[in-house]
Amino acid sequence: MSSGRRRHVVPVALLSAAVVLVLSACGGSDTTVTGSPASGSAASGAAATPTPGESGTPSASGAAEPTVAAATGPKRSTKVGVTVTGDFGQKPALTIPSGAAPTTLQVEQLVAGAGDTVVKGQTLVANYLGQTWTPKDGQANIFDNSYDTKAPAAFQIGTGKVIPGWDSGLVGRRIGSRLLLSIPPAEAYGPTPSTDNELSGQHLVFVVDIVDAIDARAGASGTVVGTVPAGYPTVTSAPGKEPAITSVKGVTAGAEGRSTLLIKGDGPAIDATKSLALQFIQTDTATGKQTQSTWGKGVEVVPAEQVFAVASALKGARVGSRAVVVTAAATGQDSLVVVVDVVAQF
Repeated sequence: MSSGRRRHVVPVALLSAAVVLVLSACGGSDTTVTGSPASGSAASGAAATPTPGESGTPSASGAAEPTVAAATGPKRSTKVGVTVTGDFGQKPALTIPSGAAPTTLQVEQLVAGAGDTVVKGQTLVANYLGQTWTPKDGQANIFDNSYDTKAPAAFQIGTGKVIPGWDSGLVGRRIGSRLLLSIPPAEAYGPTPSTDNELSGQHLVFVVDIVDAIDARAGASGTVVGTVPAGYPTVTSAPGKEPAITSVKGVTAGAEGRSTLLIKGDGPAIDATKSLALQFIQTDTATGKQTQSTWGKGVEVVPAEQVFAVASALKGARVGSRAVVVTAAATGQDSLVVVVDVVAQF
């Protein structure tokens, strides 16, 4: 994920403008969204609207502590004094004390995960809520969350693509964990307040649910399709391995795009209501020159319906499938050949 605060609901920084247009701004981790933990500065004044708070409750010092609308589920107290209400997968509610924030990064496990350990360089798939330690206008300042979108966010972790507090705090944790991250400004958006980014100089608190972690070279897993129809490019393709578009000879773009499966997946049926973790390579149809690739850089997470709009062959297919797509010819846009793997769904 590139600089700027970006998140999943629409990832593809790597897909070219032509594919992005077809996907209706498809691709999650790279669409600029206020407050997501991608490294870099945020847009000026771009804090998301906070969740309305209830009237504050008196703290031990007599000051009112801002709260947010009540959440259901267990209530957990933390060493830094933050109370978190809600269980894994539920949008949490945070009550932050009125005292000074910790001066160093603090990571606390709220729910223990039983999955694999998150490794540097993987794409972390997670739900999260971010809130500033200091209230805004007397109310809890929730600046971003992924729960409201009903889809997790995706970020490459441990490689400087997100704020340092996320890289330090989430590598080595287990899938299925719910964590509280209390992040000082130096490990968030910097210690100096800025008019360009209202989160600069702020101590941030995140609740993060780790949904999955996907290797940068994860690929399709299934059965190779025996015969590919005429009119498609020549593709070197094997389950679990990076494909290569070796020739576009005889491939022409039509008024409508087309797609066909190269590998039939062996996972669960692709659910149109979910988001898909994708690997892809992309070439120019006319020249055969490769223009983009996610392989080795981290998967992209895209709503399934947006993927279907480009790769209709994936409708009714299974996770683990690989499709080849030839996009339509359009005025002012080059046709593209894209080979896309569905690695997982959420």
